[in-house]
Amino acid sequence: MSRIVRGARRAWWCVAVFSFTATDAAQAQGHVAAINGESLYYEVTGEGPPLVLIHGWSLNLRMWDPQISELRQHFRVIRFDRRGFGRSGGSEDGTWDAADLNALLDHLGEGEVHVLGMSSGARSALQLARHYPERVLSLILHGSSPPGGFGLPWTGADRPRFDEWATVARGEGMAAFRQIWAAHPLMAIPAERTQARAHLAELLAAYRGGRLLSQVRPSGPDAAISMDDLPELAVPTLVLIGDSEVPFLQIVSRALAYYIRNAQLVVVPGGGHLVNLVEPERYNLVVLTFLSNMERARGEQGLATFTGMKRR
Repeated sequence: MSRIVRGARRAWWCVAVFSFTATDAAQAQGHVAAINGESLYYEVTGEGPPLVLIHGWSLNLRMWDPQISELRQHFRVIRFDRRGFGRSGGSEDGTWDAADLNALLDHLGEGEVHVLGMSSGARSALQLARHYPERVLSLILHGSSPPGGFGLPWTGADRPRFDEWATVARGEGMAAFRQIWAAHPLMAIPAERTQARAHLAELLAAYRGGRLLSQVRPSGPDAAISMDDLPELAVPTLVLIGDSEVPFLQIVSRALAYYIRNAQLVVVPGGGHLVNLVEPERYNLVVLTFLSNMERARGEQGLATFTGMKRR
């Protein structure tokens, strides 16, 4: 019996015996690993098939707190702060993301993993699948930012304004930037979702402002993934957005679902770019349904292979 199958059975046993809370999940023990010349902070919790969570820009691994208590009952959940974010060292540089994650998985002794990335973290997940395809069992791309060479300019009110924000951060301080960023459509959370709004405020307060306060030239080994790369991806993919996602990323998500060969699009009602914070129960259900189907298909494939070997 494979390690994946054994892990999956252990995970389902955990569901039957234990219950977990978001507080329990948030208290997972953290570790620091020396990865590609920098220190990366990461946390691992739960048992079962490995699932990696990649956070978005200006956020950190705490953005996944509303997911951990549920996901850890079914999966060995690995989440980390990308270099330049959260408790990790280094400067923000997305060209290192895939290589850093690949090395972190080596450090943890992991082989193939499911990967869930949000916003720019989804683009990092795509880079991992493009440059290290042997690592990826499935992809979940949540509110993905556009790949390089997307072909359509981001010109609307929902676009990021990095140059303007850098001017504000350098001239008026990070508190002024955070106030502007929190009011941006990408960060929209309904007023009545007080817990989610408080959580977002904590996440943004922890952002050090690397991209805004200093310009660092990309130095990593992994070139940005482009639209031309998408048809080459064969990994099963879920493209996920909230029904109030900003207009441009709705276009991007539908393009990803169209060009990736084995992709499906799911729209989660009730939230926008931060739908995992606004509607965690609906979000978790969509994610777990997709991953359960992936694991079921893998189990059936493994059983068919085992049966064929016995017959021979």
